[in-house]
Amino acid sequence: MRIYQIPNEITTELKINKALYLFDLFLIIGLILLRMIVLPFVHSSLVWPFTGFIVLFGLFLIIRPATNPQKRMNQAILYAMVRKKDTYSAIDYEEGE
Repeated sequence: MRIYQIPNEITTELKINKALYLFDLFLIIGLILLRMIVLPFVHSSLVWPFTGFIVLFGLFLIIRPATNPQKRMNQAILYAMVRKKDTYSAIDYEEGE
């Protein structure tokens, strides 16, 4: 009879190094693949600006906003787009502000 240990929490993201998570690595790989697929459709004089845009866009999506460090910027943008506009949401201010 085998006894398996079930981990207490399974939602922790896998860290590759100090600043890079597994999701970030997959996002970078996806952006590299997207660049390789779309590059034949980009004019030859715009290849480097397009590559720079992809790099900046990838960095923007990977960073974590200071207001919500548990979520990435792409999740914060998604929440902002799909939230109900007619629902009131309170903003709590701290006493020091």
